[in-house]
Order: sequence, then structure tokens, then C-alpha cells
Amino acid sequence: MKQQNNTPVLILALLGLASIFYLTIVYKNTFGERDTFRMAMGVIDSITSNKPLGSSMLYGRDISFAYFVLLDFFRPIFKTNLALIIPFMNYINALSAILMVIPFFFLVKRYWGTTIALLANILLISIPAWRATSQYGHPMTEAVLFMFIGLALIGYRSFLRSLRLGWNKLILLDVLIIAAFALCLMFRLDAILMFPLIPACLLLENYPFKKIVSTSILYSVFPIILFKVMQSQLPVIPGQESNGILDQLLLWNNPVRYVDNFLRGNLLFIWGLNPLICVIFVISCIYLVYKQRNYSTLFFILPTVLLNYIFWLPNAAPPRHFIYLAPVAAISMAIFLTDIFPTVKSFVKNNRNTGVALTAILTFSLLISYKYSYPVPMSKKYSYTVQQLGNKLQQLKPINKPIFVIGDTIPAVVQMQLLSKDTKVKYEKTNILTDDDIKAQEKSTFKPKPVYINVILVENKNNKFICYFQGWKTKINEIKRFFLETDKYSQGYIVLDMLDRNANKIDIEPSSLTNKLEVLKL
Repeated sequence: MKQQNNTPVLILALLGLASIFYLTIVYKNTFGERDTFRMAMGVIDSITSNKPLGSSMLYGRDISFAYFVLLDFFRPIFKTNLALIIPFMNYINALSAILMVIPFFFLVKRYWGTTIALLANILLISIPAWRATSQYGHPMTEAVLFMFIGLALIGYRSFLRSLRLGWNKLILLDVLIIAAFALCLMFRLDAILMFPLIPACLLLENYPFKKIVSTSILYSVFPIILFKVMQSQLPVIPGQESNGILDQLLLWNNPVRYVDNFLRGNLLFIWGLNPLICVIFVISCIYLVYKQRNYSTLFFILPTVLLNYIFWLPNAAPPRHFIYLAPVAAISMAIFLTDIFPTVKSFVKNNRNTGVALTAILTFSLLISYKYSYPVPMSKKYSYTVQQLGNKLQQLKPINKPIFVIGDTIPAVVQMQLLSKDTKVKYEKTNILTDDDIKAQEKSTFKPKPVYINVILVENKNNKFICYFQGWKTKINEIKRFFLETDKYSQGYIVLDMLDRNANKIDIEPSSLTNKLEVLKL
């Protein structure tokens, strides 16, 4: 009874801690990842073209449409100032990470106790992939939030069922649970990789096997049906080719990529969890098997971890992809650390010198491990720097020929859109270059080998730009060779992006001429 009375105080304390932490590190007027810039590009286009949810520029619309519906709710505000889109998207993520404290605390407290619930929340903050994704806009965080709201409601429903309060309240809770899981999928469809947690929760509630199966089907199938029904209501985008989920899976999860990316994928997985935390997590799983023999808890943890690990290994970049397993990893470590704490405390008390030395070693190891952990893909300094490219391109005097922009162009294009609502942006498929998409297509076992990539066509009042999505200076020789051998864009200018990640300014100036192209150096 005393713990129940302390629950509101503990939650408020955790919310305060999370608020201070997340609101301190959140990005303000820039993003931490190119995919988020692409989402913002679509939101801006849907506003300026007056096509709510119908813009062809909306990145990932069909698998994250609830996220775009949420952003569209603020359309009247964005119309007055497009630049507000960036902080809105970032603070929505920070708020979601803060609110995650509530369902996560209640879920863990129900099955493993208050102490573990407190520690698991703190450990979740410490996992780099989770913490980094909370710093900028991305619908994965919201998907995790709604998943754990649904799981916490399962526990609450079981509690009410034990009180025999009548079926009307239970049916209402069933509806809320299904709605929470449906919203989880609507914010990010690949969050279905967390659905093994549904039968795992029912097992922890001691449901009989048949009840676990039937209820799991109810809580899994109905959200998928709701997702498909709501998805079917999205506006049709004329001329847009279907980018089927199966095609994407065959492209990015084909067996060849497992072999090619095995080492890199595992490194990103370890960096996403933090090397030291990864070691502690593995030890905690071994501890649950051999010391506790807690198989119901293992069933809650391991299937979700293994499923996400296997699914994302061939497409591990950025390590944000592994955030779906971050909460269960935090729970596993919290159980382990809570159980061994009395033993460690007793050992340190009886062996103070050794305890001090071990504490120093652990602290040093933790600092080193965070040095080799996953940071935000784009640091604030670098993100602001590549946005400056947009400022320079927008201000560039008329040249009267197309300008081919090779560099970190997505943030630059978004900046150009923010500077002027009259900036026109659209995608075009072309086969003029090769990049990682092409390599993936060429190695795919299951599908033909179309050779194309997307470029962004941008037009402002002064110039027309052809922007290569993510062209790095390692590709410059290949691109220059193409321009010298083809007539398609032979009269265009190339803007070479010579930035490194330590750059803090951009200057555009003319350079030497070749027989078919002029170079503008950055």
C-alpha cells in the first residue's frame, strides 16, 4: 500500500528527470538526420501545394501516416511561419520520450517491482540509440510510446478482471488496447517487430495457453486491419509508383546484404546500445537463464531483441533502427543490476580498497564506451553548416544553366524551401549515377535490376538545381566522368561539396572550366 501511495511521486520525479534531460539535448532549429529532413521536405511541399497528406514528397507517408496527420494538425501555424516545422517535429519527439516514462514505469512495476521500474527508466535514457532519436523528429519514438501504452493497458485490464468489475469496462479497455497498437503501426509500420511483446505480457499475466493465443490474435490482427483501413483512406497521389513493402524487404533484407553487412551491422548494433551496456545486457540474459531461470521474463525480452537484430542487421544504419529493443534491454539490465546490488554492496563494504578500484575501472570503462557509442547521425554543428549551403544556393545570382549540386543536399533543399514558399521541389528518377541503392539492386537475389536513383529538382526565382541526394566527394571523379561522356546534362554546372564534418562556413566561387562543364567550388 505504501508503494502505491508513492507511485505518483516517483512518476513525477521520473518525468521531471526526463524533462530536464530530453529538453536540454533536443535539437532546436535543425535536424539530426537526413530522413527527418526528407519528412520536413514533404510537409513543406504539402503545405505550399495545398495537398494535405497528398504530396508526392511525403517521405514514408504510407508507413507513418499518423505522424503526418499529427503534423498536419498544426498546418495553420506552419502556414504563418514554415520554419516552425523543425522545432515542432523535434519537440514532439522529446515530449514522446518524456511521456514514455509513464507506461514504461507502470508496465515494469507490475511485473518486476518499483525498484526495477525506476532503474529501467534511467537505463533507457542511457541507451545511445534511444537517447539520440529523442533529440530530433522521427516517428519511431511515437510508435514505441503507443506500443507501451497498449502493453501497460493489458496489465491494467488484467487487474480490473481480477476485481470482477463487469465486462463493459473490460471491453472498453480492449478497444483502447487495440487502438494503441493500431496507432503504434500507423506511426511506424515496422514497429510490428515489437508485437512479440503482446503474448509475452499475457504470459506474465499467467493466462492459459489458449487464452494467450486467442487474445494475442485479437490484439495483433485488429490493429493491422485498422492500419490497412486508415491507410486506404489516404489521398491518391497521381503518377506515383507503388513502392511496395515486399519490394523494400527484398531490396534491403536480401541474403547477400546479410553477408556483406555482417561486420558493419554488428558494430552499429553494439554502438547503438553502447559497448559496455551491450556486455551488461548479454550478462543479464545469461543471468536470467542460469541464476533465476526466469523463462517468462526471457520470453518478454529475447524474441523482440532477436527479431529486431535479425531484421535490421542488413540495414543497420542508422543505429536508430535498433530502438525497438532498447526498452526490453533496459528491463533486462535493471533486473540483473537490482538482484546483484546487495552482493556488490556487501563486497564493497568488506573490501573498500578493492571496491574503490573497481568503481574507478567501471567509471573509466563507461566513459570510454560512450566515446564509441552511437551519436546523432548529424551533429548540430554539421547540420547547421549544410543548411548554410541552402542559404548560398538560394542567394546565388542567375546563371541561366542548370546547376548540378553534389553534396549533402537534402538539408540544403529544406533550407531553400523555408527561405521561400515559391521554391519548387520535386523528385525525378534517373540512371545517370550509381550509389548504395544501385549496389543493393544489383546484388538482389529476388528482383530485376533496375538501375536508377532519385535526384531532387529544385527551382527558385534565379536558378534551376539538380540535387544529388547524398553525393560525397568520393563520387566526384565518377560524376565528372559521366558529365564528360554524356550529353544529357553536359551543359550544366556542377557544385562540388568539399565540406568535411568540421566545416563551419560555406563559400561558393567559380573555378576552372572543362570542355563540357563549369565547376563551382565550395
